[in-house]
Amino acid sequence: MKKRSMIKKGFMGAISRYARLPSDLNTLHKIGVEIQRIRRKLDEIFQSIERLNIDLDSHVLDDSVEDCGLMDQHCKDDVTMVGFEDEYKEIVDKLVEGENMLSAISIVAMGGAGKTTLARKVYTSSAVKQHFESLVWVTVSQKFKVIDLIIEILKQISSDEDQSRKIDDMNEYEVAKKIRDILMLKRYLVVLDDVWEADTWEQLNRTIKAFPNAANCSRVLLTTRKNDVANHVEMPTHIHALKCLDEEKSWELFSCKALPSYRRLSIGDLDEFEKLGRKITRKCDGLPLALAVLGGYLSKNLNTQAWSDVLLGWPSTKDTQMMRGIIALSYKDLPNHYLKSCLLYLAAFPEDFNISVRALISLWIAERFIPHTPRHTLEETANNYVTELAQRSLVQVVQTSSIRGWVVKIKIHDILRDWCIEEAAQDGFLDVIDGTTTGQIGASSSHSLISYRCSFQDSSEQIFQASPNLRALFGFGLSSVTFPELRFLRVLHVENSSLKNFSELIGGCIHLRHLMLRRCGDVKVPSSIRKLLYLQTIDVRGSLEVSSSLWDIPTLRYVHLDEISLPRGVHIPQTLRELHMGPTLGDLFEDPMPILEMLPCLVVLELHQYTPGTFSFARQFLPGTMSFGAQGFPRLQELRLVGCDFNKWTMEVGTLPKLSFLSFIHCDLWEEIPDGLLHLPSLRFISMNTLKDYPNDSTLDGLRQKGCEIREEEC
Repeated sequence: MKKRSMIKKGFMGAISRYARLPSDLNTLHKIGVEIQRIRRKLDEIFQSIERLNIDLDSHVLDDSVEDCGLMDQHCKDDVTMVGFEDEYKEIVDKLVEGENMLSAISIVAMGGAGKTTLARKVYTSSAVKQHFESLVWVTVSQKFKVIDLIIEILKQISSDEDQSRKIDDMNEYEVAKKIRDILMLKRYLVVLDDVWEADTWEQLNRTIKAFPNAANCSRVLLTTRKNDVANHVEMPTHIHALKCLDEEKSWELFSCKALPSYRRLSIGDLDEFEKLGRKITRKCDGLPLALAVLGGYLSKNLNTQAWSDVLLGWPSTKDTQMMRGIIALSYKDLPNHYLKSCLLYLAAFPEDFNISVRALISLWIAERFIPHTPRHTLEETANNYVTELAQRSLVQVVQTSSIRGWVVKIKIHDILRDWCIEEAAQDGFLDVIDGTTTGQIGASSSHSLISYRCSFQDSSEQIFQASPNLRALFGFGLSSVTFPELRFLRVLHVENSSLKNFSELIGGCIHLRHLMLRRCGDVKVPSSIRKLLYLQTIDVRGSLEVSSSLWDIPTLRYVHLDEISLPRGVHIPQTLRELHMGPTLGDLFEDPMPILEMLPCLVVLELHQYTPGTFSFARQFLPGTMSFGAQGFPRLQELRLVGCDFNKWTMEVGTLPKLSFLSFIHCDLWEEIPDGLLHLPSLRFISMNTLKDYPNDSTLDGLRQKGCEIREEEC
């Protein structure tokens, strides 16, 4: 455009154009040479694809589980810290310098101001990691149980990860004392995120002083919306009042969301967008959450009329009410009702809950929120939905895969969650009942509709009354629960709870598609589970006993078990996409691969071995040979082996054609790593914790030369 505006008219213009002709011809020649180079490179790539016999279409479009969930850098809320650079440095300096005695830093600001983002960036900084020997992060939230918080803290600082089941059985004093004993010998940092009550610190130390002052520069970092909370911690405390972003920093954050760099080149009137955008940012009063959500919305509406409409319709209210209006605007702009349902569904999880994307996708599929689209699997479409919500800043990305970059965990800001809870209740979509709420399952808080879904959180009720039409039931932190008969239930998702009558209930839930029981004590899955002919997902890790009749269910897609008999070949469900399990004692000397490799749809396989109840790798998986046949595992992309020992590993040519990630942790390979790995056309990443035992392994050297990344994973 600049060049075109410089061209003059008339005689002088003609002279000017001819004078520049040699320069223009030289530029065109360079462009032509570059195009030829790119064409040659593409030809080489496609020749390599043909030579390696890679089916490009099926690999990219049909079999990729989560490649559609890849995140651009601008979407990652946990690494975007526009405007907080100076405050970040100040807080890091105060944590690693200063007095020897235990002290605290409190980050105080209103909701949506970026407290957690700043704290997370500090927590993950190299200076903090190098300075402190033990790092702990827990989210407190408005409703918390002391025992749950300190158990989580102990699990994070305990070096013996195999004791997690024992920790769950400890009482409050035992857990607090164990924390004290460990931290007394270490320089530690404890982050308490989202603290609401002034006496939270006292409650954590009420049975015994769990966090000792060992005069070794240990620190506490907390985030809160309340000044009285920040002042109430019983130790020297520096209060850091987080300021709202100034106008220039507001524009920087907004523009990286609304006008990402990869889209700017296609925008003709960029100056006009910037003029409107700067007016919009001034309206947001420097609130990062408002800037991010509004920027995400406008990035999907790149026309000046839409941007002008935002200014014309700006609400007269401030702070929270302004934020609610922005959320409603972004929600209404979601492209279809499926995606709107997927967003409202996040309200079923507790405040500040880290949501597993894989678990969430299985829930969405069970609820039929994911439509069938040409040449894409349901999982691919669901991952597109996750990416869409993240790009709009309606969810926060907590964790991405360090290997491939796709989204692994997300969470929803509590302001957004509160809005979703109200919206879901008004529509009869979902009811959320916590420990301070009374009501019956399926009785919507609007009192005018019957909700088809309900989420109970931190409740001690013994027996729940339910609408007979209930479709989905969530439970988090429930005590001694007895469920009623729920004949139409499609989703039962319960975590960290005690269930009384599960064995009697489950046989009657013939429409169930998703069954999740995590950390639910002595739950037994009876043989009547074979009646659940529509079941797609079962995750009962931590349950004592699972009937082998599970394998009679023909629709299984995702199976997560601690242990069960390995199914006989005739019973194996051909629909299985993910299998996570550990072999039982009777299978220790049998190679499971000849059976499992026949699964035509299997994409993820994880086998692990430990002693039930202790999580100790004392019993090992010891088949004579682990073998992979020539036609085995046609679609497997991820293979994880944990605590599995074998004295020989054979691989026939043609096996595992789509395998891209291989992990073997706590595995003793009695011979050298098999050279058959060199013939896997798609292998890109290997993770192992025994790399030092193979310093000169020729197979590993060959894999590196082929571009395979090999990582040593810490134990």
